Amino acid sequence: MHGKLSRFIFLITVVALLTGMVWAQNISSDEVWRKIDESALPQRSEAAKATGPANYKTFRLNKSALLQILNRAPQEFSIVEQNNEIILTLPLPDGNLSRFSLKKSSIMEPKLAAKYPEINSYLGQGIDNPTATTRFDVSPNGLRAMIISNEGTTFIEPYAAGDTLNYITFNKRDLADEENQFRCLVGEDLFSVEAEPLSFLATLNQIVPNGANLRIYRLALAATAEYTNVFRQPGDTDAQAKARALAQMNTTMNRVNAVYERELAIRMVLVANTELIIYTDPVSDPYTNNSGSAMLGENQSNLDAAIGTQNYDIGHVFSTGGGGVASLNTPCNPNGKARGVTGLRNPSGDYFAIDFVAHEMGHQFGARHTFNASSSSCGGGTRSASSAYEPGSGTTIMGYAGLCDPQSTQSRGSDYFHVKSLEEIVNFVNDRGTCSVNTPTGNTLPNVAIADGSISYNIPKQTPFVLTAAGSDANGNTLTYNWEEYDLGPPSPPDSDADGVARPIFRSYPPTVEPSRTFPKLQYILNNANVPPSIYNCSGYDCIVGEILPAITRTMKFQVTIRDNHTGGGAINSSTVSVNVDGNSGPFQLTQPNTNSTWSGLSNQIVSWNVANTSNPPVNAASVRILLSTDGGQTFPIVLVNNTANDGSETIALPDVLTTTARIKIEAVSNIFFDISDANFMISSASTIRRTPFDFDGDGKADVSVFRPDNGVWYLNQSTNGFTGVQFGVSTDKLAPADYDGDGRTDVAVYRGGTWYLQRSRDGYLGIAFGAATDIPMPADFTGDGRAEVAVFRPSDGGWYIYNMVNNQFNAVQFGQVGDVPVAADYDGDGKDDIAVYRNGTWYLQRSRDGFTGIAFGQSGDKPVPADYDGDGKSDIAVFRPENGTWYLQRSRDGFTGIAFGLGTDKPAPADYDGDGKADIAVFRDGTWYLQRSRDGFTGISFGEATDKALPNAFVP
Repeated sequence: MHGKLSRFIFLITVVALLTGMVWAQNISSDEVWRKIDESALPQRSEAAKATGPANYKTFRLNKSALLQILNRAPQEFSIVEQNNEIILTLPLPDGNLSRFSLKKSSIMEPKLAAKYPEINSYLGQGIDNPTATTRFDVSPNGLRAMIISNEGTTFIEPYAAGDTLNYITFNKRDLADEENQFRCLVGEDLFSVEAEPLSFLATLNQIVPNGANLRIYRLALAATAEYTNVFRQPGDTDAQAKARALAQMNTTMNRVNAVYERELAIRMVLVANTELIIYTDPVSDPYTNNSGSAMLGENQSNLDAAIGTQNYDIGHVFSTGGGGVASLNTPCNPNGKARGVTGLRNPSGDYFAIDFVAHEMGHQFGARHTFNASSSSCGGGTRSASSAYEPGSGTTIMGYAGLCDPQSTQSRGSDYFHVKSLEEIVNFVNDRGTCSVNTPTGNTLPNVAIADGSISYNIPKQTPFVLTAAGSDANGNTLTYNWEEYDLGPPSPPDSDADGVARPIFRSYPPTVEPSRTFPKLQYILNNANVPPSIYNCSGYDCIVGEILPAITRTMKFQVTIRDNHTGGGAINSSTVSVNVDGNSGPFQLTQPNTNSTWSGLSNQIVSWNVANTSNPPVNAASVRILLSTDGGQTFPIVLVNNTANDGSETIALPDVLTTTARIKIEAVSNIFFDISDANFMISSASTIRRTPFDFDGDGKADVSVFRPDNGVWYLNQSTNGFTGVQFGVSTDKLAPADYDGDGRTDVAVYRGGTWYLQRSRDGYLGIAFGAATDIPMPADFTGDGRAEVAVFRPSDGGWYIYNMVNNQFNAVQFGQVGDVPVAADYDGDGKDDIAVYRNGTWYLQRSRDGFTGIAFGQSGDKPVPADYDGDGKSDIAVFRPENGTWYLQRSRDGFTGIAFGLGTDKPAPADYDGDGKADIAVFRDGTWYLQRSRDGFTGISFGEATDKALPNAFVP
């Protein structure tokens, strides 16, 4: 007994600690960051709003605490680094904080760093998310950070120009699109080295293992006077203007290096005399600021003279005009290593650093354009036929994202390289780009292979398929996978092979921790019957989807690139597989169930599909597997039939599950193709009675009902059994109606001073002493057995105390804090109510199946009204806002909506009054009910008195 009690106390303590970690986010544990409300800050300028992110969180920096940590950070590659881990927290756009293991990592040569000690750079490896790597710099301009992870790219920047105290953190995807000012001219201005073949290109291996050494190149980075003057402040001397420009150049290259280190284990460091090539006078500087082509030669001549050709490995110049232009394969070549230019009117931020500087330097390291489009900026000779592996504009660094309308695939480039670019760069640095200083990283190359060992598959046309890899890493790094098509073909349009010509038809997506990729994306299989739409909205513009299933006989090649996401020098590897498409078979299609129908649990049903010649050569799929999903096709954990003949029909036995979002999947055994039913269907449970909250007569419809404190009577207007009155309770009782005996009928119940009084419809009266006088009753079915458990939320300590009357078990869970509102409901649709609280516009849910999540939805003063408004079996987060009488619903299936219904003094009373499985919006006002029923429409019902308590309002604060 003592051991069990000890384990119980331990679990409660762990829960308390975990919840504290999630919620104590206003101030970071290292006291560096404090979350603040933007209303406390000066209003941002209109220009900052126009070019800044649409969504962000605001934090205040404790400079003193930051400097204490930075001063203790070990130097990269030092002995101290190996034995001394320093941790720094960084704020994230969701309002949380994430920990990183910190190192000093200057991207300046020592002499330059000594001249400008106020400019420093650091890198970090994610602790809470091991796929995350960060690079950030600290200078008089403030702190600027970039975090790359499997969840996307995050930036931390000053709240406003000149503000080094307050910061915003935001996702790259939320950045506003800037005016298209850019065109890369590599295809029009090729330096002679571009024509020189690499020594081993004829025997080039597509597999690109890389990363055992960090290659460090000395970068001579010049700045035109026009660039410098963008950052000059009134009253600055030329020396001060140079220092500001250098700080900005350091920020840009910190971001570029964050990508090159993670992708290729390449770093560029600013040379010792960089200040000599930062210019302040537009008249006397050696550059034609608005002509990229002219600056190619000017930069080569100027850097050789000012820096000395022996003192740098790669050269580049920043300007404010002239676009981008670079020669191929230039580093280490004394005759052309400075031939790289990037110019933009706004030469700062992610747009400049990643979409353009990283792109142009990619050319210098040997990477050609990867887009296959031929429209707009993708025309005019910029397309490279030998590397055009991406549909449309492409999305990776060497693509032209946003520049090839109407064939743009997305509005901004993603911050990773296509595998073709990785191959080109790795082969270049191993062949002619060998002037770098190579430092062993101690990082072992990861291993990757096709999961089942196959080298090829045969599949039918126009049929979804999935490719899966298997990876391992001796260092224990968290791996990410990136599946990409590796095919060339004529330029697009069209963006498919429906014209009978093979070309690339699947776009690249950012790396993910999932080793599998589904073709096309799962959302198009579930929502579009395997046929993706031709366009989608990307930042207010039309972009092509860039995914379409093959429609002809062809051989498609795919490569999977594995990354170990090691900070300061990532390692990569890749593997290749062929997919042979047979144009004389397919599409392989599931035909039943394929509509929004209803099946009964434990029944036998027929599943049918169109074999479409897939059982014959060359596909030869003799057998199929049949799977069931209960979450709308996101996962298929239930195997209905593991192996049966691919003959088009099979009788299956359904399990006893209750769901409104069932899907069937049929997949070929020992192959990669499959199909999923096109629509959700319902499975009704054979063993449980459907439970509708506030349904006192068990007919599946909530009843209009009130409690009258004056006389302690429950007045029930039952939809089937008619009117009744039940004397039960006193005026000070807290109402606790719920189905305590599992018969499908809500029971009359009250909570009084720590005692429960239940009048159960089947099992009769029961009194239970459980709780404290100030507790809030929150009965709910936490076990999923159809019976509500007696449960309370204790506002004084944020504890939940739950008693299961069936098995006489007690449970205590620390989840919440003083002032929280308990909002238990089944948010993940598994039949079990979840512990949850609402706190001033934020919902914290501890879901029994899907785990913890925090969701910002609502504002102070709102009343939480969770219920299943879209009938998918999941309770939706929702609020009623008294200040404007509006309901705001975030429905799990049907998405967001706002509905004006009611007055500020109304009592919201949502419930399913018409029995269609969807909760209806309703309010109680001075003895009158106003119902907006989802099936039966609006009605008003006079029932009750002004001082009555509406029972469906019992758990609304």
